[in-house]
Amino acid sequence: MLEGQIIKFYRERQSMMQKDLGIGICSSTHISKIERGLTEVSKETINLLSRRLCIDMETEIKTYLGLDSLLKEWHESIIFKMKTKAKRIKKQLEAIALLQMPVIYRSYTLVLTRYYLLIGLDHQAKSLIDEMEKWSDLSPYENNMLLHIKGINRLMNKEFYKAISHFQGIDLTYYNNQEYYYHLAFAYHSLNSRVLAYYFAEKSLRFFTEVRSLTRMIEAEMLMLVQVERDEFYDPKDTEYQRLIEMTENIGLDHQRAMLTHNLAYQKVRQGNYDIACEYYKQSMDIKDPHTALHIASLEGYINALTRQGLKSTEELLQLVEKGIALSEEITEPIYIHFFYLHKYNLQNEKELYYHYLEKEAFPYYQKMAHIRLFEHYSIKLFDFHMEKGNVEEANQYAAYLVEKYRKNDKFA
Repeated sequence: MLEGQIIKFYRERQSMMQKDLGIGICSSTHISKIERGLTEVSKETINLLSRRLCIDMETEIKTYLGLDSLLKEWHESIIFKMKTKAKRIKKQLEAIALLQMPVIYRSYTLVLTRYYLLIGLDHQAKSLIDEMEKWSDLSPYENNMLLHIKGINRLMNKEFYKAISHFQGIDLTYYNNQEYYYHLAFAYHSLNSRVLAYYFAEKSLRFFTEVRSLTRMIEAEMLMLVQVERDEFYDPKDTEYQRLIEMTENIGLDHQRAMLTHNLAYQKVRQGNYDIACEYYKQSMDIKDPHTALHIASLEGYINALTRQGLKSTEELLQLVEKGIALSEEITEPIYIHFFYLHKYNLQNEKELYYHYLEKEAFPYYQKMAHIRLFEHYSIKLFDFHMEKGNVEEANQYAAYLVEKYRKNDKFA
């Protein structure tokens, strides 16, 4: 009986004993049976108990019955990155005491954790994940949603293999949220596994198209485009970036527009169009707050493009590098701190210092964090450096990983 559950919740919330609640109404034994749904109870008794608890039972029942739909709506607003709506629903939910009922609390906590991950409150999300790890007797839905949440958290912490392990455990039979395909695609993208990244990004695009989430459709298409443009047969004239950028401009998706212009700038660097690359990197920086990782990433790309362009003085470039170091340290972004120090030593023609820093500081970090593309790129640079110096044994250490990788991929029989 729902009334009994609500009575028990508010009695315990008010630290009231069963005998105190029942004074002049019914015995504590009868209260116990009401709370456990073991007895029939008159409407008059329910009203008397409700008055003593200072609640309106009809309102509480109506609120309780609407919670499931409200939590579902909140979850969907998070999935589709409708941050304003998600914030509004969160505020609405926080005014509802019944959320703390055990039967509802788990669902609320799961969605709350997703909300914290959406807005970048990693510490709060991790605290709730630690709490949920101790839960027992999870329903299949709760277990699968928790796997998704843990995977997203791993993804945000750049623990890509662990993220994939969580995502691969998801069973859509019990958790019908195909959004996780996008997160799986992003994890594979981060590990430079382009075929799998494209495959899962395309699956996520189908889902986002079906539910008509334009924001997420653009993100999925962008991720697919990044995989395609790295192919040796890719024709840059076929780029879809301008179409996607125009879409983000028309509907005011600044974050997605900044990502698109950043990626397009990177593509132009690869093509040797450094003037255009600089323009796009600057556009991306202008969109984003300087105290964000995306702004810092575009600043690093901008410095790289300017250096290749060769029109700025070393002093001007070093000023930008120092700015990048300061911003990266302010928001604790080690990957960019390493990038900027490598730029600094390169611009200062400090070759020995460059390779010492790369080998002792940057490279171990890329290896630890499983930044596969960076790990492979700098393995080659360190191999070449040591071969040039005649350090064959050291060079072979960096060659070993690449040889083993191609050995595994060698299907020639």
